[in-house]
Amino acid sequence: MKYTSGFGLPAEVVFDVERAFRLLSKKWFFVGTRGDVPTPRDYFTFDVLGDEFTLLHGADGVIRCFVNRCAHQSARILKEATGSCGPNLVCPNHQWTYHIDSGALRAASMMGQGFMETDVARRSRLTEVALHEVEGMLFACLGDEPSQVEVEEMSTVLAPYTGPFALERGGYKLAHHQREVVPASWLMVMINNRECCHCRQNHRGLLELFDPSSFNGATSASYDVMMAAGIERWEQLGRRWEEHAFTKSDSVRVARYPLSDGWKSITFDGAPASRKLIGGWEDYDASTLSIWFNPNAWVHFTSDHIATNWVLPIDADHCTLYSSWIVREDAVEGVDYELEHLIDVWRVTNAEDVDLCEAMTNGAKSSYYQPGPFAPDEQFCTQFCDWYMRYSAEGPGANEATS
Repeated sequence: MKYTSGFGLPAEVVFDVERAFRLLSKKWFFVGTRGDVPTPRDYFTFDVLGDEFTLLHGADGVIRCFVNRCAHQSARILKEATGSCGPNLVCPNHQWTYHIDSGALRAASMMGQGFMETDVARRSRLTEVALHEVEGMLFACLGDEPSQVEVEEMSTVLAPYTGPFALERGGYKLAHHQREVVPASWLMVMINNRECCHCRQNHRGLLELFDPSSFNGATSASYDVMMAAGIERWEQLGRRWEEHAFTKSDSVRVARYPLSDGWKSITFDGAPASRKLIGGWEDYDASTLSIWFNPNAWVHFTSDHIATNWVLPIDADHCTLYSSWIVREDAVEGVDYELEHLIDVWRVTNAEDVDLCEAMTNGAKSSYYQPGPFAPDEQFCTQFCDWYMRYSAEGPGANEATS
């Protein structure tokens, strides 16, 4: 079935893992922030289409991405999902040892005297995957020659908004993270994420915080009142608020949205999520700086914490959903923040979305499935599908976004 812009993706696209691999080998995808691995030796592992990778904060302060596989007999080197490693990476199988900054082999047990001076030893290193940091946010690409223009464009768009948070300079810590294997196509998760038309019936708790027009790029009388008050306040404070909806870069959308009157953070009761302010704020602000990245992530910056979410495919109909909550590094759990209070909004909302995405995936498996049309307020679903079809097509200049 041919793809038609303004409609959902054909089933053969939804479940095509080779197409997904092409896309992830051409385009940068979000894998976390400095707040997820804040100090040297911190790491976390993640899966993409049968391969496991490690995001590792080096002793030199640089964050890199390695394939989590020993060059000896291919055993996993880091077995935990997240943690802190020693001064070297040591394979638990035969204790081959690697430099955490370069991935170079440092020691190889049982290989005999003189092995470390051989060409085989020099080639026996960890495989490094391209990783680029943009304003403290981390993007990987599985291909050998990812575009630098794309990350430069994203930086140009984001810097005026995220600059006050100085995420790239540190000063943050990971308060909590969770990952879930979702029985759904990662593309269905992303399409669901790109609109909030389903929110009235499925995220009623979330709508205590936001007007539903916020995330759809739409408008309503109540939203206009909230937004006007927000703009007046943000301009007085020198905060950027203008929305860039995939315009200056087709890989990123950024916008500042007002929270309900009286709300101080993204919490169900409106109370602060943390006592420690971030981003240069001197008082709590009833807003979120929200960013959506193609192909796989959405991030929310508030005046007291940062919430990140990304999704990556495991296979045709399973994906990993990763979420993290980042606070100021001197914030103390139980004193400055209560964990359940901090994470509850997105924990609950994501759980509600998982059920929807599983149902959408099962529907796409039906022999009766036909892609349906997107409504005007689902404009970012159309943008995502067009973008995906364009960059996942075979050939460097292929474009399947129209019919």
